[in-house]
Amino acid sequence: MVNYDEFIFNQAVRQTKTDMIQVGKRLADKGLLVAKGGNYSVRIGEDRILLTASGFDKSAINETQISMIDLEGNVLEGLKPALDIRMHLEIYRNMPEIRAVVHSHPPIATGFAMSTYHVEDFMMPEAILDIGGIETTEFAVPTTIEVPQCVGACIRKNPKVRAIVLRGHGVLGLSDKDVLDACYKIEYLEAVCDAVLTTKILGETYQLNDGELTKVNRVLNGERW
Repeated sequence: MVNYDEFIFNQAVRQTKTDMIQVGKRLADKGLLVAKGGNYSVRIGEDRILLTASGFDKSAINETQISMIDLEGNVLEGLKPALDIRMHLEIYRNMPEIRAVVHSHPPIATGFAMSTYHVEDFMMPEAILDIGGIETTEFAVPTTIEVPQCVGACIRKNPKVRAIVLRGHGVLGLSDKDVLDACYKIEYLEAVCDAVLTTKILGETYQLNDGELTKVNRVLNGERW
């Protein structure tokens, strides 16, 4: 007799892997993911995570190159997971509402990550509404314990953060929906950074004042007038 819960779980795993493969192709096609860089993950149920395996070109992965782990980082199925595994786990452990995380190195946003700018200081209303909160970490050596520590600090500072600029490294997109939505947040962030870069070329960059930010956040919270 077929175990219905197991059948539903396996169906969800297959569909999620398909979506993850699509994300790799989408980001690569848009020039937001290069060679073997980046990684992404999806929460399945409450204590299982699907995470891209280490060392593969994400634009050409298949289902066998997506591993399953638990919240302790134990590999339950598949190959060695991404070296940034602790960064992903830090988010899932501390943000139970988050369903997917995408890490990439889009060129313009990574340029901001390598600068002294804080993108969140130059937000436009559409970006706030499309992305949500944006934060920038302190510098951390990639793949070390410093990375999840810095990401954790951002989460504590802003529990509504949905895009994180990793100083000197790259960016993260977080979603409480699915991996495609996390991918979209990376795309939105790159567009914001592109726009800010343009304003830097033109001259001064307009910054929303406290009153304007309050109004935008009211819309974000569902208010209409």
